[in-house]
Amino acid sequence: MRAAVLRGNLLMIGLLCTAGVRAQEAAPPGVDLATFAAKRFPQPVRVGDLIHRTVLEPVESRRILGHVEQVIRLDTGPAIVMTFGGFLGLGSHKIAVPLDAMVLLGSELEVLDFTPQQLEHFPIYTGSGTAIGADEIIQMGLAHPSH
Repeated sequence: MRAAVLRGNLLMIGLLCTAGVRAQEAAPPGVDLATFAAKRFPQPVRVGDLIHRTVLEPVESRRILGHVEQVIRLDTGPAIVMTFGGFLGLGSHKIAVPLDAMVLLGSELEVLDFTPQQLEHFPIYTGSGTAIGADEIIQMGLAHPSH
């Protein structure tokens, strides 16, 4: 009996680990971000708990890309407004990144579907969209460490 339970648990762990690897991949070109994000184990998250979190590049060096300023609704869907660019906070600007392009990684976020070079070409966020209240719950994908 215990051996069967142990085999079942090991199988489940193996499936979760395999799914976790796929869940952290960037969306292939031409694939809708929302469709791909649904494969990243979306979890309920309180918007206020995302504010001020660090946003990282999903590589082993884990370079800091910026920090979450707010969560908004755009015509295209929810987005994270984050600081980006600059050096030591000087010269940075705000950009709005689609929520579906990001994942939770413990107390930090990672941008999976855009490279830092692509983020450099995002327009400066000028306050468009509607702010999502701090107590509202949204769905956000999960990730395992990139290293």
